[in-house]
Amino acid sequence: MNLFRSGDHARRWSGYTPATDAGIVTLAQLASIMGTPRHRDRYTGQYVSSFPGYGAPFFDNLKRVTANDPFWDPTPR
Repeated sequence: MNLFRSGDHARRWSGYTPATDAGIVTLAQLASIMGTPRHRDRYTGQYVSSFPGYGAPFFDNLKRVTANDPFWDPTPR
């Protein structure tokens, strides 16, 4: 993971590839993606037993936050 000050800063990076532009997200978007129970509840003591219920909310939120862009599609190709 690379962190940049802005999308423009990321695009000026020597390793930037235009095909990965959809991977640039704001800090607010990243916080939303990581704010679902899948990530938030890791230290609750019930994480493993509750894990099966974490997938759907995480993937629904990921699709919403990233406008369902194919770059963020987690299914193997």
